[in-house]
Amino acid sequence: MKCQFCGENLDSDIRFCPSCGNFVSATKELDRETLNLIYMRADLSGFTRMSESMIAEDVMSFISEVFEIFSKIIESYKGVIYQVIGDEVVSVFGYPKTSGFAPHMALFAAEDMLKKLNELNKKEYLKNPVGLKIGMAKEATTLFNVKSSLMNSVIVTKGFFKSQVLQKNAEENTVLVCEHLYAATKAFFGYTEIGEFVKDGLTIRAYEYKMKK
Repeated sequence: MKCQFCGENLDSDIRFCPSCGNFVSATKELDRETLNLIYMRADLSGFTRMSESMIAEDVMSFISEVFEIFSKIIESYKGVIYQVIGDEVVSVFGYPKTSGFAPHMALFAAEDMLKKLNELNKKEYLKNPVGLKIGMAKEATTLFNVKSSLMNSVIVTKGFFKSQVLQKNAEENTVLVCEHLYAATKAFFGYTEIGEFVKDGLTIRAYEYKMKK
């Protein structure tokens, strides 16, 4: 199969040409699925301060261990690692749809990540411990061209943006969630209402979850 626009040789099951970006499917519409997914962005805080007091080998060893543990925790709660950006992990819960408990599983994952980071911060060579700021949003999502994984699909949602705004405004070692995730989990988790954040014309009501010490 060749792209009719640029002549690139293509696999038969793709919908967009990787060379020119044009839509090349024989069908007129992409396969579509609509779900409510939970988006979590977890970012290490104090990374620069920590790295300035350590040798490079220890910094890389610590970060590698942190993200390996975070990945295992997220996957154990049926989440998908969508992207790692510097010292931030972006993950998605609720796909494929298996139960109605994805919102709770996502919060449990965030809680375990905070607990584990607290343990890792006790390493002897770590002179300046790091924190974790987590933003989470439950948002309607339209998935196009879903094949075997989310990475191969086109995702249309405000979930990534909302979780980013919440993560940026979270205090260290706390979780900020949007109103939809709050409504779905308030019977199981205790929250404090923070107020509203307005970004690029979008208003997000935020609720803070802080683990009990």
